Amino acid sequence: MHIPWKMIDESVAASEIRPRKMKKAFEDTGYNVFFITGTAAERNRQIKELKRRIELGENYDFLYSESSTLPMQLTESHHLPTHPLTDVKLFALAKRKGIPIGLFYRDFYWAFPEIHRFGKIKTYYANFFHKLDLKIYNHYLNIIYFPGDQYDKLLKKIKYLDDKLEFHFLPSGVDLSYQHYDSPNNYFAYIGEIEPGRHNLKVLMQTFNLFPQYELRICIPEKSWEKNKSYYEQFLSPNIKILHLVNEEAQDFLSYAKYAFFYFPDDEYRNYALPYKLFEYVGHNLPIICNESDYSGALVKKLGIGYPIPHSVEALTEWLQNIPSEEDYKQMCAHIELIKKENSWQKRAETVRDTLIKYRKRT
Repeated sequence: MHIPWKMIDESVAASEIRPRKMKKAFEDTGYNVFFITGTAAERNRQIKELKRRIELGENYDFLYSESSTLPMQLTESHHLPTHPLTDVKLFALAKRKGIPIGLFYRDFYWAFPEIHRFGKIKTYYANFFHKLDLKIYNHYLNIIYFPGDQYDKLLKKIKYLDDKLEFHFLPSGVDLSYQHYDSPNNYFAYIGEIEPGRHNLKVLMQTFNLFPQYELRICIPEKSWEKNKSYYEQFLSPNIKILHLVNEEAQDFLSYAKYAFFYFPDDEYRNYALPYKLFEYVGHNLPIICNESDYSGALVKKLGIGYPIPHSVEALTEWLQNIPSEEDYKQMCAHIELIKKENSWQKRAETVRDTLIKYRKRT
């Protein structure tokens, strides 16, 4: 298993949580996992050790990798390509030894010019290496996994990716250990970012201003709140609470919620990919209220795990005025429990195994 950056153990970001969950899921499936991660120098040492083990006769069924939000060559802390061949050497070793390679391409913000992550020069610099990554993938990968299944649209957006590659839909996994506690004090919940450009909660907060009988709790990183509170303070009301919780406290926060929101304005990027957060809500048996026009809305409707509605104060007001009955709510929670079991982390690991193993060539 290959994660081309130095992971942060205490991080609560999806990019750090998912690899840890997948490593454990592979182990639960019965695999001994050789884990390659860390700085480029650390990965170089690990790749040399892997090569030594293979030459001594150890067998490996497949190589599973995950992309970073940055190109592989730029994941050092200084973001300079000082070790450009480190990860290529791993892919070349696997291909030479007949070990199939699958990579989960989790973020492709760079393909959307309207998402401004850097200035012009840094964007050009990063995009050059993103395109180089794609050429490397074209040469070495057997399967590329996406958090979305609209492959034709993805190929048009992510140019330079060879359509001869096998594409496979691989949404996030669900943690089966989470509980949901129903009580009269349950609330509506949102957990995540609040940056007004891409995670704008204005409509959500404005609507709850009109419904003092319902409580909305928003759990966000403290730094995000400090950065954006000047925008949001005008929408606060007594029934809207801002919280800064992490790890187990954040999971408890979701366990005692009634409904969860993934409710943002229309955004082109959200027409292509499913977020980790959506499946975290499923793990807590939470019905999801989301924008019907994005990809998450389509999946929520398809799986019957929530309520896709238009993104507007009027639409959310109408939904809250006609909130589902307690009986309907319990039926949906029971249905989500079934969906949850079908999308566990172990099921995700088994999907990777079953799709890659057919490419295995013994040398």
